[in-house]
Amino acid sequence: MTATCPELLGFREVAGLRTVDGGRIRPGLLYRSGTPQFLDLPTARRLVRDTGIRSTIDLRLPHEVAQEGRGPLDALGIGHVPHPVRVGALVAAGSAVAPMPGDDPIVQTYLRYLDDGAEEIVGVLPDLLRPGTVPTLVHCTVGKDRTGVVVALVLAAVGVRRDDIVADYVAGAADVGPAMERLRRMASYGDAVDVYPPATWVVEAEAMRRFLDAVDERHGGVCPFLHANGVPPTIVEELTEVLVEHPPDPRAAEELP
Repeated sequence: MTATCPELLGFREVAGLRTVDGGRIRPGLLYRSGTPQFLDLPTARRLVRDTGIRSTIDLRLPHEVAQEGRGPLDALGIGHVPHPVRVGALVAAGSAVAPMPGDDPIVQTYLRYLDDGAEEIVGVLPDLLRPGTVPTLVHCTVGKDRTGVVVALVLAAVGVRRDDIVADYVAGAADVGPAMERLRRMASYGDAVDVYPPATWVVEAEAMRRFLDAVDERHGGVCPFLHANGVPPTIVEELTEVLVEHPPDPRAAEELP
């Protein structure tokens, strides 16, 4: 969380991460968190003032958004860019809870996101290029799984090193337990969260590594996955220009007259 927005669990800026070609993710453009619905108006104003966010990319299901809301962000004129990630067969109508079976439930769930709803996931990339979207806050409810997958794919697409993608994924680990407990008092979740396996309540760096390795194995990598699902290379190139900065080469500077 952030000291000025304690209700915004999982909040952090996605910036400074290293790319394979020596670049860094620019500051002030990309943020991630859990649901903003618990923010009060003064805190939300501080968030907008401090970050400059103009929109949220909301990965929650449509009925989840309807039941839970966005807190005061609508009142502040913050744009809403929905990209609902399908989570599987829900335990009941109106619920956002779906079982996570398998011997590696986190990775298998992440891969199911790609299998069941690739169009919403890949659609985030062109939307990041639309005027008025960035700076943006990418969020789901807890801020770990749906948000973790989407942010990881965006970072991998623009060339961020795998170790840095994993480091960003685990950076909000301390907030996952409180965020999971908070689900119990939310209309879309309640005590149905007890169907989740223990792995859901923690953040494991190796889970993200296994997920990205599986994307490599199944799809040939993140960029081939994106291209196969309708994102042309030009979008990835344009997004890289927006998100990645390259510090001046000191050797080049020494050669100037």
